[in-house]
Amino acid sequence: MTKQIMYYVKNIGLKGIVPILIIVIAVFGARLLISTKPVATKKPPVVSAPLVNVMVVKAKDYNIWTPVMGTVQAACKISLEPQVAGKVISVSDKFIPGGYFEKGQEILRIDPLDYELEVKQQEASVVDADYNLKVEQGHQKVAGREWKLLKKSSGGTAQEATLALRKPHLEKAEADYSSAKAKLQQARVNLSRTIVRAPFSAMIESKVADLGANLGEQEEIATLVGTEEFWVMVSVPVDRLDRLVFPNAANGFKGSVARVISGSGESSFEREGHLLRLLPSLESQGRMARVIVTVEDPLNLKGKEGVQPLLLGSYINVSIDSGHLNNVFAIPRTAYRDDNTLWIMSSSGTLEIRKVDAVWRDKNFIYLGAGLTDGEKLVTTDISTPLKGMNLRENVSVKGKE
Repeated sequence: MTKQIMYYVKNIGLKGIVPILIIVIAVFGARLLISTKPVATKKPPVVSAPLVNVMVVKAKDYNIWTPVMGTVQAACKISLEPQVAGKVISVSDKFIPGGYFEKGQEILRIDPLDYELEVKQQEASVVDADYNLKVEQGHQKVAGREWKLLKKSSGGTAQEATLALRKPHLEKAEADYSSAKAKLQQARVNLSRTIVRAPFSAMIESKVADLGANLGEQEEIATLVGTEEFWVMVSVPVDRLDRLVFPNAANGFKGSVARVISGSGESSFEREGHLLRLLPSLESQGRMARVIVTVEDPLNLKGKEGVQPLLLGSYINVSIDSGHLNNVFAIPRTAYRDDNTLWIMSSSGTLEIRKVDAVWRDKNFIYLGAGLTDGEKLVTTDISTPLKGMNLRENVSVKGKE
C-alpha cells in the first residue's frame, strides 16, 4: 500500500492524491454511520374499539296498526229535485249553504193552488162514480127479478143471463169508481209534494233555486250531503288485508277500528271510524286495495266537547287496527341494517351481524318473531365500517330502552 501511495505521489503528484483520499474517507465514514444507527422498535398497532349505545331486547305482545291515507267523501249525496212543478212561495231560513235539516223538515214550498183544485175535482169525480155504482147496483136487483121471471117462461143462455143481469154494466161502474179513487189519491199525493222536505238528515252544500223561482219537475233545487256519516276512501296494501276485519254476521257487522287523523302538528285531531267495505277492484295505478272507512257524525252536530268536524275533500292519515302480535321483538327502524340484518353486541363484547326476517313493519318499528333472545344487546349506534367480530365498548352512560 505504501509503495502504491509513493508511486502515485511520484507519478501523479500530491494534487491528484487529495481527491482520492477524500473519496476513501467518505466511504469509510458512511459505513461507520450505517453500522452505528439506532434501530427502531416495532410496536403492534393499537385498535380503538368503537363506543356504542345498546338496547336490551325483550319479547312482548303488541297491538299493531296499518297506516294508510285517504280522502273524505260523502256517504250520501244527492241533487234535490221537486216531484211537481210550480212557483216557490216560501223557503226555510236554513235554506243556505251549510244549513242543516233533519229528516222530514220542510225546505221550501211550491204554490199549492193548482193541486188543491185538482183534489177537489177528483173528490167530485169520486162522488159521481160512487153514485153511478150505487145506481147500477140497484139496477142489478131489478134485473135479477126480471131474469127469474123470463127464465121460467122461455129459458135463456148463459150469455143472455150475463146481459140480462147487467154484469158488464156493474163491472164498468166498479172500475170507474176505483179509477176515480186512484186519481183522487194521486191528486192528494201531488198536493203533499208541494212541500219539499229533507229526505234524510242533511246539510245544504249548494243551492240553485230560491224564493219566487218557477220550478219544473226534476229541476235541481240544491245539493244535499248526508250528515250521519262520511266515508274515507283509503288505499291498503293487498298483503295487509288478512289482518283487517270487515263487517259480517259473525262479528256483529262491526269492522276493525280506524283512527282517522286530520291536520298536522298541534292543529291535528283524531276521530274514530270503522272499516265498512272492501271494494272489488284494485286501484288502476298503485294496484292497492280500496277500502271504505266510515265515520259517524263527522260534522259533530251532536256537539261533543273537544271533537272537531271532519270536512269533505280532506286528505288525511288513517291507522287501521290490525290485531295483535304475541311474543315479538320491536326493533327501531334506525337499528335495522342493510340486507335485513341487526348488529348484536355479544357477551364477549364483539360485534355479531345477524340476518333476520320481519313479521310486521310500521312507521317506527320492525317486528321480529324469531332471531333474537331476551336480554341480548342490540347496537343502535351507527358504525362506519362494521366488521364481524370487532371489539365494541358499551356506552354505559346511556341506558337503552327495552
